[in-house]
Amino acid sequence: MMKPLLLGACIAALAGPALAEWNPDGPIRLWIGYGAGGGTDVQARTLVKEIEALRGWTILPENRAGDDGLVMSSQLKSQAPDGQTLGFAITTTYDFAPMNNDNISPEDFTYITTTAGSQMAVLARAESGWNTLEDLQAAAAGGEQIVWANWGTQVEAGAELVSRALGIEVSHLRAQGGAGTLNALVAMDANVAWGGGVQKPLVEAGVLNILASAEQGPVVLDPTKPTLAEAGVGMKLGYEYIITAPAGMPDEIRDEIALVISEILANPESETRQFIEQQYPPEPIVTQGDALREQIMATYAENVDVMKALTE
Repeated sequence: MMKPLLLGACIAALAGPALAEWNPDGPIRLWIGYGAGGGTDVQARTLVKEIEALRGWTILPENRAGDDGLVMSSQLKSQAPDGQTLGFAITTTYDFAPMNNDNISPEDFTYITTTAGSQMAVLARAESGWNTLEDLQAAAAGGEQIVWANWGTQVEAGAELVSRALGIEVSHLRAQGGAGTLNALVAMDANVAWGGGVQKPLVEAGVLNILASAEQGPVVLDPTKPTLAEAGVGMKLGYEYIITAPAGMPDEIRDEIALVISEILANPESETRQFIEQQYPPEPIVTQGDALREQIMATYAENVDVMKALTE
């Protein structure tokens, strides 16, 4: 997978003399692939305000939630690639979800930029007394029914892989986005859940415990907890927030949109950057243009192999 570009280098590359400045012909629609109030929604709307302030563009955010960003993306792909309609979702919408949906392909989109990375973790209520995956395993062995809250097919597959590695059975509960999984966990509709980053206040308040990291390394909130890879689960479940457009967008439009977002995320005073540093630490992750497209395609191929192995 391609490493994220450094913000300074990214801005320098996009700001070269060959770049012709582009301005939208009227309001830009930003379709958010998840519901109101979650981390994706808050980040997108904060970014919208700062783009408008920096460039004077008018951007109209709209939630088009459903099916892990697929509802929004299946509508986005048929729009004109003129920069007037953009999507905000997560990378799994494009490098995993198309395997289970005939309506979209990774080839249907222009990949503009990422903004932040997840802090994917396995969570449980603190009152359960579970602090590790071994505690979860022991509870299941003792007869407790394990209900795992997730928001999409990929993380549900991840939960199934974890359950197989631990030798337990789980029931899957589908929620609406990361906020929905936390709500299900706190409301006791589930006793274990995935969290992508919005769990931070509840973990810091002692309401939720992190059992394991689903990133390639430890999560910032509890770096003492092992990764799923160390538990024998080879599937990477971390993701990045991503802005996309229909396939065929001219490079000069793609790069101008990417440039303004790079400028915002490189600014220490940016409200969007500060939100990312708080919710998805330690800092923004920016990969853009051709490098981002290569990342999406490579990860998609990796995920196809993982899912084939899961069904064997």
